[in-house]
Amino acid sequence: MTVTIERSPPFAVELQRQASDEATRDDHDTARLSRVLPATIRSRSDEILNPISNMEEFLHQELLVRKINAVQDWLWACGRPMPPRPLHHQLVLSRDIIVTENPELHLIWGPRGIHLKPLPEYLLDAGFWRQHILPSSHPIHVEIEQCARGFLFSYCALIAHYSDFRLAREKGLLPDTVTWEYWKILSSQILESHCYSAVNPRYWYGELRLGRLNKVYRFRKGHLLRGYSRIAGYAIYGDLIRDNFASLVTVLGYVVIVLTAMQVGLATDKLVSNSAFQAASYGLTVFSIIAPLISTVAIMLFVSLWVITNWRATTAFEKRRFAEMGVEPYWREQYQH
Repeated sequence: MTVTIERSPPFAVELQRQASDEATRDDHDTARLSRVLPATIRSRSDEILNPISNMEEFLHQELLVRKINAVQDWLWACGRPMPPRPLHHQLVLSRDIIVTENPELHLIWGPRGIHLKPLPEYLLDAGFWRQHILPSSHPIHVEIEQCARGFLFSYCALIAHYSDFRLAREKGLLPDTVTWEYWKILSSQILESHCYSAVNPRYWYGELRLGRLNKVYRFRKGHLLRGYSRIAGYAIYGDLIRDNFASLVTVLGYVVIVLTAMQVGLATDKLVSNSAFQAASYGLTVFSIIAPLISTVAIMLFVSLWVITNWRATTAFEKRRFAEMGVEPYWREQYQH
């Protein structure tokens, strides 16, 4: 995807810092970085590393969302291409706010609540952007920049009112140095420079449903047991058996009904002289066998109709939203060629 915007930070406002931080302004990669960056990071090979001396690896883990991008063409089934709803609305929807440092889980919601990655202080530093996010036009730096812009934009949507700001502070989603006045100026500047073609396509969408994302990953990527994330999967085999016990009981119950109905039908030979009882037994036997099948087919037809209706509505909404955002889904062009 070609980015045509000027490569500069999406804001100009400076975050107010303590006097000790101002004294180390020129020493950006030492004292100031050690304060705003985490103590350690875990590499993809499970090694514990210092983020300051492994900046590229750190930014990969902090910002890239390649796992979601791998199923980008199926995100329509997991959510709608619209900004996330504010934090206060997440509470209205009875969703707990779950803090995570994994960008692949940011804005992913499930039975436990919605997962949100806190806004790191280094993304509010224009100097950090120029030195570590915008140093060149190399594809990896462009990808990091697009993810960083999209991540910042998501917080502009999450924190709209002062009540959202207060919730963000209570949940530890914002740095302690961020004030409400600063946030209003920052979000205004980010929105002024925002362009959907300049952010990672994952952030064309807001909240994504974890259950559907797991299903997409199982059938699209072949991860039948793990899906997208283990947080909604099965940690042990006992969980799998317990969660599917209701389905097993339903199947076994149907088998018992069929066997009992057949036994009743065979036993009616003793009542040869009672034609009414035989007719009732015969009708009950046939009904007991056929009724569950008819019910199952009816339910499947209803679910299929529901899925098709939602799919048509979602794809129509997606098409309209992409047109409004002025972007073209690149994966569709790849399929056409």
